[in-house]
Amino acid sequence: MSEEIARARALLSVGRGEQAQEELSRLLARAPESVDALCLLARCHEAADRYGPMLAATEQAVAAAPGNEWPHRLRSIALRKLQWVDESVQEARRALHLAPHLWQTHVNLVESLLADGSVPALRDAYRSVRQARLIAPEEPEVHIAAGRFYHAISDPAAARRCYQRTLALDPHNGTARNNLAVVELRQGRPTRAGERLQDVLAERPTDALYQRNAKATALSWTHRLLEFGTLAWLAELVIAQVSGRLWPVRLGAAVLIAGGYLGVAWLRYRRLAPALRRMVRENRYAVPLGAVQVVTVPAIALAWGSESVLARFLLTPLLIVSFAAGAGSLIQFRNRIVVRAVRVVRRWRYRWTVVRPVERPQET
Repeated sequence: MSEEIARARALLSVGRGEQAQEELSRLLARAPESVDALCLLARCHEAADRYGPMLAATEQAVAAAPGNEWPHRLRSIALRKLQWVDESVQEARRALHLAPHLWQTHVNLVESLLADGSVPALRDAYRSVRQARLIAPEEPEVHIAAGRFYHAISDPAAARRCYQRTLALDPHNGTARNNLAVVELRQGRPTRAGERLQDVLAERPTDALYQRNAKATALSWTHRLLEFGTLAWLAELVIAQVSGRLWPVRLGAAVLIAGGYLGVAWLRYRRLAPALRRMVRENRYAVPLGAVQVVTVPAIALAWGSESVLARFLLTPLLIVSFAAGAGSLIQFRNRIVVRAVRVVRRWRYRWTVVRPVERPQET
């Protein structure tokens, strides 16, 4: 291995892609057909999200060494990033054919097949997942690929186990933490998802993917805040209707309901990462609406059934705003139930059309 290659590898490993590219440029000026240099150059472009130049570098490497799996594997990645899925799958299969004993070729094929998403592609992806696990059961990337496969077939429990296995092997793996947070979020657990993202956001606060997932988590958390706020004032409204003129009963219930709601909301808020707390506070609609819902609880207790014009004047706008927030919460809750039902149907469908056909030959 030349000194330039060794330095480039070291620089890439610490995220200094531009300096690595300078080292490789000097080597390629002397040896333009160096496969290692071209492949490392492709990885430099990949790290900088320059997928067009990455593809060009991999094509040079393939031309220089058509029997080497690494150029084909990197070319498959570049094609996948450029949304040329069929071509990416073809290149991934070539790499696998050249090196079926490497877990990397199986994992790469899984990624390309997941981008395809068809049932036959998912079956092949499952076969590659199983083979990769046989070849390298202690490799974290293998379990990440398996988790992505299970995520694609709507099996969050299996995906969670894969990401937890990754973290057991590599406790600081940011990809596993992020993907585990996505699983928690899709299962309606925004607070737990926020806890999963805490370390990732602290380590890589500017990463676009993690930022998108953090924003989705914060938005889901505020939606849940409004849903429980709706339950709080509706419960107080029912108690007010039942209790009639017994205002001490209404007031006592209001203290318990509002106090419990605020206490639970505060505890869950404190469990979020600082970046997520900031995103929650910056929500210009959900947080103010949640505050109005909380104020509506004691307002109902004090003003319900009152003949005072002032009491009605204060309670009416609060009820109008709370009803509007409650309608939005109801829509969000309905959408979540529909999405969850669709995922259950998808999971069972994929279990019989993807998983069972692959496992059945092993059982006979």
